[in-house]
Amino acid sequence: MKGIFQLFIKGGIPISAPVNMETSVPVNPIPGKNIPVLLFMSVVVAAVAAMITQGGMMAMRALQTYSGLPGMSRDLDEHDIMVLLIPVIVTFAIVVFLRYAGEKTRQLLRPVQSFLSINAGIPLGLEGPVADLPFVVAGQVKKAGVREKQILAAAAMAGGITYLFGSPLAAIALIIELLMVELTCMGITAVILGGGTGMLLHYWLTGSEPVFMMPEVTTAGVPALLGYTVTGVLIGLVAVLAKKMINGTGSLFRKLPFDKLWWPVVAAIITGLLGYFTPEVLGAGYEHIDSLLLGQVTLQFLVVMAVGKLLLMSIAVGSGIPGGTIAPLLVSGGALGLFVTFLLQFMFPGVQLNFALAALVGMTAMFAGGNRVLPAAILFAIETTHITNALLPVICGCTAAYLVVFLLAKKKLAQPAVLAEKIS
Repeated sequence: MKGIFQLFIKGGIPISAPVNMETSVPVNPIPGKNIPVLLFMSVVVAAVAAMITQGGMMAMRALQTYSGLPGMSRDLDEHDIMVLLIPVIVTFAIVVFLRYAGEKTRQLLRPVQSFLSINAGIPLGLEGPVADLPFVVAGQVKKAGVREKQILAAAAMAGGITYLFGSPLAAIALIIELLMVELTCMGITAVILGGGTGMLLHYWLTGSEPVFMMPEVTTAGVPALLGYTVTGVLIGLVAVLAKKMINGTGSLFRKLPFDKLWWPVVAAIITGLLGYFTPEVLGAGYEHIDSLLLGQVTLQFLVVMAVGKLLLMSIAVGSGIPGGTIAPLLVSGGALGLFVTFLLQFMFPGVQLNFALAALVGMTAMFAGGNRVLPAAILFAIETTHITNALLPVICGCTAAYLVVFLLAKKKLAQPAVLAEKIS
């Protein structure tokens, strides 16, 4: 059973290493007297992760940000020299500092590096540092065992991701799909507590409004569902291409004649140059998700987002810049979903396709196919928009994209790495 489960979830674009690297979770039993303490600590670390996420977002809003945070618009001008220089200057300063730091310090500062890079315009998502931070913190806990550390890290990650997106079920499903391969009762309970804690804090501090704004939609008919399924199939093919792009850029960086510590500077230069001409590709781009769902886009914007986001994400990940891949995949997938639906509507004018639904289907299909997660992507769509009529179209699109990636990906399982090495 474990091998079959691994077969379905492995091989996707990593959300943020080491989150969904090939892993094996230790299953040594936890003493009964430690269970109440572990569950209590799961709530505590989830609350801490949520507060750190809020603190990071507040700091980014206070600075001259290029990140594109949820609910925050940007007004970046073309041919603005600062748009070109900021990513390069910040990345260069980070690399110089890390050049003289020890290996342990580099690991501790990885989430901070991620926040600074995203704020400077590197096109990766905040879910990266939110996912990284628990593993960094867990690695510093000396008294806990390996399994306890991983359970606490997973609970903290559930709290942070839930707080960021207001999606507890999606966060819990995501972590179970990526980390809890053995699906132990103890681990799942801790993750549920972490997700619930993150959601309580999200409601308390940000309210109950959906993270992404989307108009109400009617129930889709069978012809429309077929159209959204076709969209999912095409986006699944692009997700396969995105994985190959990341592998390809990583290979190109390995051929550079200097130390890999300087690879992020090369990626920042490329990001700055492309942002100089098309500044909308900079940063995580969460604000573009609202534009896609509300239809406030142009055809040029769709092409730039579909191609530019995937390209810059591949370069950033290939160079080793820490950060999340969910945000760029969502933006690129939403643009592709709209573009494909425009073509389908032109070819089949009798089929009533909803363009807001098309954007949502595109986003979550790319999420499902790119990161190789299915229930998490479907739940994410509903929880972040509160549009329940989108459920069937999203299921069709996500399942189609997921199956395309699964059928085209290599089926051979990699030898499990031991995540304990990363948090011990």
